[in-house]
Amino acid sequence: MTICHIDMLGNKLKDEDTVVYSHHNNLILGVIKRSTPRMLILQAVGKRSSTDRKYPSEVLLIDDPKITIYMIKNSK
Repeated sequence: MTICHIDMLGNKLKDEDTVVYSHHNNLILGVIKRSTPRMLILQAVGKRSSTDRKYPSEVLLIDDPKITIYMIKNSK
């Protein structure tokens, strides 16, 4: 059984996609590490490299070359 999640704009999400999500009062750039039947396990990029769990409707898929450059510069 494959899990098909959809973000807030209707884009299909899969593992290793780059997404933006909120955490408290911040906007975090992260990568989908794993999908469960209801939630996504997200790995934050940059100095705050912890994991978060979010519903698919709480994230936004990002597909921009500038984001890739940012991730290369700020990843450990």
